[in-house]
Amino acid sequence: MKIRQANLKDVKTIEGLNKKYFRERERDWGKLISSKNSEMFVLELNKKVMGFTGLEYQKWNNTAHVIDIFIHPSHKKKGYGTKLIKFLIKYLKNKKYRSLIAEAPSLNPALILYLKNNFRICGFNDRYYSNKSKEIAIFLSYDLKTR
Repeated sequence: MKIRQANLKDVKTIEGLNKKYFRERERDWGKLISSKNSEMFVLELNKKVMGFTGLEYQKWNNTAHVIDIFIHPSHKKKGYGTKLIKFLIKYLKNKKYRSLIAEAPSLNPALILYLKNNFRICGFNDRYYSNKSKEIAIFLSYDLKTR
């Protein structure tokens, strides 16, 4: 297993995984990869991308926001989501960031993943999503300076 910084050659793979399995809104993955205000990372198994995550930076308050955590369905429940989170935490600590913020729908397994990795709930928004399941956006934070 290897986690590395994504490059523009990874855009089609990330788009394909996102579209096929994640069904999230469209994002400009190329912009997220090449922007100075964000970074994307891929998780490779046997040189094949099986997951991705990213960070959007808010310099004014020394905070980073998680841009999705995705693991291919065939590799879920094997600890790879936790490996991506631990990677992000270590990466941000080395860069001296103050806090890592994440958002997850109330019925999404990612919420449990964040809580299992010592994130704490710091807010919610019951109007954040425009879906029929009436999910609530749960916001979580991980304090990088105190751990």
